[in-house]
Amino acid sequence: MLQIILKAFCIHFFASADGAPNWAACLDAFEGVNQIPMMTVHKSKGLEYDTIIFVGLDDRAWWAHTPGDPESVAAFFLALSRAKQRAIFAFCQQRGKRNNVAELYQLLTDAGVPEIEI
Repeated sequence: MLQIILKAFCIHFFASADGAPNWAACLDAFEGVNQIPMMTVHKSKGLEYDTIIFVGLDDRAWWAHTPGDPESVAAFFLALSRAKQRAIFAFCQQRGKRNNVAELYQLLTDAGVPEIEI
């Protein structure tokens, strides 16, 4: 496991250094300064952001969601509670359906969250 971590560290470090004009820029790139973090719902626990974006709130992305399962709804609210100011939910009709996650959309609708088609 340590070998995998060291290899990943080196790959990320050299990618960060590539094209960086100085050490400060290299370290900023390595740390992800001015980058948008992407993470799973569970990885976000304990963190807060001004804005969160749910990428793919559909049956394929939330494949483990079972309607009526309180743990799954709790995971949804865990992710939603990471937002300080706003949450954006993205859905693509060509990617997946919303049958299993319909109750999550209903919770949002009941809370007055508008759905905007783009």
